[in-house]
Amino acid sequence: MYVEASRASGATSGRTMLRHVLPNSIPPYLVLVSVTIGQAIVAEASLSFLGAGVGQDVASWGVMLSIAAQSYFDTTFTLALAPGLAISAAVLGFNLFGDAVRDTLDPRLRRG
Repeated sequence: MYVEASRASGATSGRTMLRHVLPNSIPPYLVLVSVTIGQAIVAEASLSFLGAGVGQDVASWGVMLSIAAQSYFDTTFTLALAPGLAISAAVLGFNLFGDAVRDTLDPRLRRG
């Protein structure tokens, strides 16, 4: 719709791309990147928890959860609380950041 209206008004292809297509395509990709970062955090933590990710000598939230799960009955359950909350907070933070960037950059939400 934007492209047809721009061409009808006599704009060049470059102007149409820069003025209409690009501003409407960037916000969804920024949200996609922020969601993908959250998915990557969960994937790395899951693989590390299962022992298929980074080694035991590398600091990782998945390794911390794995160690807490191995000694769950010997110690308190709060060992798993800190890395679990850190994973949740990081993923939520990236998702909220992506939504805030989208709200800021989305041309459909601009006034005027």
